[in-house]
Amino acid sequence: MGSRHCRRESEVAQAEAQVKMAETNIDRLTMRAPIAGVILQNKVRLGQFAQCGPLSEPLMILGSVNPLHVRVDVDEHDAWRVRGGALAAASPRGNGFIRIPLEFVRFEPYVVPKKSLTGDSTERVDTRVLEVIYRVKDQNASLYVGQQMTLHQDSGRGEPVAPGL
Repeated sequence: MGSRHCRRESEVAQAEAQVKMAETNIDRLTMRAPIAGVILQNKVRLGQFAQCGPLSEPLMILGSVNPLHVRVDVDEHDAWRVRGGALAAASPRGNGFIRIPLEFVRFEPYVVPKKSLTGDSTERVDTRVLEVIYRVKDQNASLYVGQQMTLHQDSGRGEPVAPGL
């Protein structure tokens, strides 16, 4: 009876080791997000191998959409006109009739080269911009991450500052 008991303990230990190995494999093959957020873009499919190391294009883009923020590029020549805390609204590109109220969050205090060029023949390519961050007040507004918008900021005199920023 002692050898039978020993054999069962050995079988149980072997089964537990197999379970642990399966759990380890599942854990190694499971992707976990480093933050709470929403998958904004997914370029990997079930069963596809994801290589390690830097990629030219990410396999997934993860982000937070609540609260939704708007990043505004203000031309360095107009930066002096923008006031922190001033009333602002944004209009989605293509529909200037919609005005979505915004709340000032912060300036990114470092003026950087403009990244998004339109290709217009009058556009300067050496333009630098001040980045301003606003929070969308209405989180139910019909907006999408990455959508381009036009900012309208109140100058304090009842006129918008630099419409079309």
